[in-house]
Amino acid sequence: MTPETLILDGARALGQPLDEAQAKLLARYSELVIKWNRVANLTGVRRATDFARKFVVDALAVRPFVDGRQVADLGSGAGLPGMVLAIVMPDTVFHLVEPRARRARFLAQARIELNLPNVEVHCARIEDWTPEAPVDAIICQAVGALDYVLRMTRDLQGGQTRILALKGQAPLAELAALGPVAAACELIRLEVPGWSDRHLVRIDCVRLPPAD
Repeated sequence: MTPETLILDGARALGQPLDEAQAKLLARYSELVIKWNRVANLTGVRRATDFARKFVVDALAVRPFVDGRQVADLGSGAGLPGMVLAIVMPDTVFHLVEPRARRARFLAQARIELNLPNVEVHCARIEDWTPEAPVDAIICQAVGALDYVLRMTRDLQGGQTRILALKGQAPLAELAALGPVAAACELIRLEVPGWSDRHLVRIDCVRLPPAD
């Protein structure tokens, strides 16, 4: 099967049918990741089909939870999930924040080759990045524990902002460690083809207690 076919099948399983142009772009993105992998160390998989089946479809699972016009993908790495979401949400601006220079160069090149004007790439550490406009959603994947995510994003947390933290197994210990802050969090199980355990922690910043 081709990356495009795998993406179409996965999207249908998620209840997110894609048009042909979107599927082709997502397949091309998968191929770019594998092409750049030796230089930028983007992923542990070696074939575009494997990347499409596992990671592109996984990124699409976040789509129903992303609101607003300005979205930050912190520690974007290979562009997951921000680059994938930018392809299927062209009216939303995605800020891909990545501190590692080689990966940021890949993201910038992918933005050009895929012709994605709604993507902005920032080579910066999370705590050092200051957006020009407030962000509506903050997406974090493999960045760290929830308490770390909350500390590192403190300056980005506006009243309208939601934090979407992708996790594998349910992060019950991380939630417990938050104490009263956990009341602002919602644990959501994601049903993703090819994954046995996938969860999303949604944090409404308006519900967070004032910082000390």
